Amino acid sequence: MIQGIQITQTNNADLLNSIWMIDESNDQARCLAAAGGYQADQVVAIAELGEYQSRPVNIEGAEPIREGGQHLNVNVLDRQTLVRIMEARERIEAGTASNDDLEVVADNSQLTIRVSGYAVRFNALTLEQQKDVITRTFTQSL
Repeated sequence: MIQGIQITQTNNADLLNSIWMIDESNDQARCLAAAGGYQADQVVAIAELGEYQSRPVNIEGAEPIREGGQHLNVNVLDRQTLVRIMEARERIEAGTASNDDLEVVADNSQLTIRVSGYAVRFNALTLEQQKDVITRTFTQSL
């Protein structure tokens, strides 16, 4: 069980009843829940909380949050982006590519997508696999 605090009295209305994990060794507080003004998982200096009164709160089932060792790669794109990359690659392989085609493929060389639970670079897929991903991912209606 992790020990946290719930702020019960403060002059800052955004902090009232919020729940925090306090890390005195790093002089930081991590927000777990707040009605407004603070976001879950936001880290602030303890001094930013100002003067307050609190009560201890046991937090069950939560693991301490450790920094480092995590990587998140989020790409938000539309169907046309993938189609444009795939068509440029087709022209490159056919030997009819323009400089724009080479630029499109180069600019998107690190574009990573999820396929069957694995992350893979879109350009690493065969053209057939790219077409399959586009067909399965983007639908006109449900």
